[in-house]
Amino acid sequence: MAIDITIKNKKIFKKNITIQDIIFENMRYGVMDDAYRLVENKSGNYMVVFNECNYSRGYELSIKDDTINLSLPIPTSEEEINFFYEYVQFICNKLHIKTFIRENNDATFDKISKYIEEDIKLSKDTLNQMITDINNDKYKNIYLFGALNPIALGKEELMKINGDLNKLGSFMYDCQSMDVYYAKANIYKRNDNTIFGVYVLTQDIPSVLPYEAHIFMNDDIKVDSWNIAFVIDEKLTGTIPYEAFLDNVDKSNVYDNTHFIVKLNKGIMESLIDKYKIDL
Repeated sequence: MAIDITIKNKKIFKKNITIQDIIFENMRYGVMDDAYRLVENKSGNYMVVFNECNYSRGYELSIKDDTINLSLPIPTSEEEINFFYEYVQFICNKLHIKTFIRENNDATFDKISKYIEEDIKLSKDTLNQMITDINNDKYKNIYLFGALNPIALGKEELMKINGDLNKLGSFMYDCQSMDVYYAKANIYKRNDNTIFGVYVLTQDIPSVLPYEAHIFMNDDIKVDSWNIAFVIDEKLTGTIPYEAFLDNVDKSNVYDNTHFIVKLNKGIMESLIDKYKIDL
């Protein structure tokens, strides 16, 4: 769910407008890769922009011809909702525009406080519905796309957030501001058409890995085996089954509902390779 804003460029700029034209201090941007992780400072058809001082989910931005589209994901924190409309006003002022389109209706600056109230209420209602769905076992967990990477919320996380949008924002920020590498699944096909997945873990780098290997947002591909490859001294040194990896590492450092943080040194990696190494 999202709140959509459209801003029409009246060609104040002689050239086509770019992301650099509508980014101001303390803002970051980029595009999402196939694992929904931010590739920062890269432009594309669809980008994510956010305020580095207080980010949670960020905003989707697209620029095409004379039209700028912005989307505010729901639910999100009150701070991000407020900053979203500050950013809308900034763009409009930059283009000398006094009106914009919100949810297919004409919108004006004097009604922004009303829009903020509506979006806060919608965010609260959506967050509370998520809590109800989790408590009723409709879902085991719910993923929210963050400004930097996806975050999985389960019953424990939602109980801590307790319907508070600012607690939601703090949780999203705390996860994404950690100095960790969010690993992705790499999928390959053998000559016999069997499919295997590989995560990569680099020596001494704190990394976010799943309790259960999976392809995010794609249930159509059947993966026959899951593995993890170790990078030691900047070289891909060996691969072991993911199940053996899970059985031999500490998984108590929780990242979110479906991921943990792990860091392995050279010695542990080498011992795991000696014991479980496989050829792919």
